[in-house]
Amino acid sequence: MLRAGARHPDAADDDSPPVASTSGQAAAAAPDLPQLYATLNEYLLLEHKFQPRLCLPADCENGEVTVGARDGAAHVLRCLKVWFDLPASVLIHAINLFDRFLTKMKVRPCHVPCITVSCMNIAIDEHADLTRQPRNVLVEELVSVSQSACTAGDVARMSRVIVDKLGLVKGCHSVTALDWLRLLRTLVVCAAEELNIDAPLCQESELVNLLEIVVCDAVCANARTSELALVLIYHQLEQQLVEWSRREGNPVPEAAYLLYDYAAQLQAHCHMSDASLVSCRNRVRVVISRYEGRCAATHRQPLVWRLSERTLKVLRPTDRLTSLLPTIEEQHLADASPPRKRSGSEGSDSVDMSDWPRSPILPVYCDH
Repeated sequence: MLRAGARHPDAADDDSPPVASTSGQAAAAAPDLPQLYATLNEYLLLEHKFQPRLCLPADCENGEVTVGARDGAAHVLRCLKVWFDLPASVLIHAINLFDRFLTKMKVRPCHVPCITVSCMNIAIDEHADLTRQPRNVLVEELVSVSQSACTAGDVARMSRVIVDKLGLVKGCHSVTALDWLRLLRTLVVCAAEELNIDAPLCQESELVNLLEIVVCDAVCANARTSELALVLIYHQLEQQLVEWSRREGNPVPEAAYLLYDYAAQLQAHCHMSDASLVSCRNRVRVVISRYEGRCAATHRQPLVWRLSERTLKVLRPTDRLTSLLPTIEEQHLADASPPRKRSGSEGSDSVDMSDWPRSPILPVYCDH
């Protein structure tokens, strides 16, 4: 639990604004630097408690959960977050719960869908308790949208198991990579304001989007949350320096390089070794480059509609549909066939209609 000297950045308080605003405007609200450093020290003390240590096989061995199953569960959580328009803190907290539970418990692959929905269920409950707002997503809706083949009762029971195994206590909220990111970004923005540097970092939403991409990949699952946040800060500082260097007639301000020194001071304060930070940085770059390459791909796999036999029986046949009609040569037919004399009454049953499509009657589409 956070002690009296620090506060959780998402905590709602009617008396004073939060330390790190969820809307990314912490710098504009003139945050209290001593309070920020007190929160930083508290996060350092609690970091090991919320740190997952996954050791999953790449291939299925003895019915164990694989790395691919973990990434699949993370992407299901992100789909639920987008579907119900949930905040990023719920997604990152749910992924953190999932990784920590797999760290402590050996589960079967058939239980992964239920565990995934249960982690999202717990994260939604904690977010509602943290922000003091009513919960707006029902457990039945989570089960229905996720298609996890479990019931709301299964999710409720699994949620109690996860809470028990992880030792979760109501009112004691986890410190995730998102909390670290918001805190470190606020500190860097405050340092940039003291150095009179404009736009040292991008909007918080862009950093949060990058963090969502990174935490959904098992490559970065075991990285320290503080290192993960600081690596993303470094990444955005590099991007900003590249943009400044491309401007003609407007050199990069010398004070901008001082932000790297300030980030290095944060690294030393958080006891991050250079080797560990470089390793985390390489993993983050691999994940981001893989994601950007996937988004820039020009060749997409075409959609394939798979229909069941029951659906095929209901569909109307389309093999006789044509968009072009043959030209009727009226003059040629008139000359070749002699006029037919009608003798008596002749019904429609006597007319040869063997080439006419039987039931059902199909429409014929023309170009004009």
